[in-house]
Amino acid sequence: MEFALLSDAEQVAALERLARTALAAWDLDQARVELVKYRENAVFCVTAADGARTILRVHRPHYRSDDEIRSEIAWRHALDADGIANPAAIPARSGDYVVTAAGEGVPEPRQCDLMNWVPGNPPGTLEGGVEASDDEIRALYRNVGILAARLQEHAANWSRPALFRRPRWDIDTLVGETPTFGRFWELDGIDAEQMQILLAARDRVRERLVNLGPADVLIHGDLVPDNILIDGAITRIIDFDDFGWSWPGFEMATSLFPLQVSGGFDAGLEGYLEGYRTLRAFPDRELEFFPELLIARALSYLGWPVGRPEIESARNLVPMFAYVITESAREYLAR
Repeated sequence: MEFALLSDAEQVAALERLARTALAAWDLDQARVELVKYRENAVFCVTAADGARTILRVHRPHYRSDDEIRSEIAWRHALDADGIANPAAIPARSGDYVVTAAGEGVPEPRQCDLMNWVPGNPPGTLEGGVEASDDEIRALYRNVGILAARLQEHAANWSRPALFRRPRWDIDTLVGETPTFGRFWELDGIDAEQMQILLAARDRVRERLVNLGPADVLIHGDLVPDNILIDGAITRIIDFDDFGWSWPGFEMATSLFPLQVSGGFDAGLEGYLEGYRTLRAFPDRELEFFPELLIARALSYLGWPVGRPEIESARNLVPMFAYVITESAREYLAR
């Protein structure tokens, strides 16, 4: 049966078999393997006989090249050396950080990489937002803004490796004819009225963002609540899979989008900007285009299930995301 038609449980079982094969490259093939998350990639907790835990990431096929993954790991190492906490990558016996493995039931080989387990709890989720008071959200997003500024400041001064390759989040990849995440206008479950509003918003965003300038700042690309781990006084960043070139305003739009679901958006925006500006000036021009960047981010999320038909959780989110994003687009067009 086609992999996309298997149940989540069947897909995860096949990916776990592949993960066990890959772990032999780290001499961990006898370790216990448990799923942590299956969304863009399949992420497994690996527990060795001595109790030590690591994280194995089984990549989605054809999403990132080996050089792109190695470039991500190079930046993470540089960040860690500069005191910005994130999971350290672990080389395989070969010395490489990327291992390609095959597994029964998975139709193509998958890239895998291993990293240290890091403690902490996320304050919320992409689909659920953050359930907290405005004061708590403001304080949380102040820290997120500081982290975003530190990342961007570090990247601006970092000597990149010779084979550095990372994706770009710009007009074409977000709201072009072939967006990276998928074409939302091909998504089932959106009615004609919603689609008319969404397409009109997309067209206006395209026209407006031409005036913003090049997307030429390296950003994390996915600073949503799921990827912020709070461990007492320590805040760690995980999941650099979408690290790439974009605008600082797009980083902020991505981070704040979940608050459109849960509430607290204004408090989050205030906190983020306050934190960011303690380290770095936020470009005034990007504030002018922030509504466009927020809609571009939202539309990319709506296209995400189109490119990932095998992931059940993506399909389950369509009705809620379609409603929230259509209402945001309606308000945007009314301005």
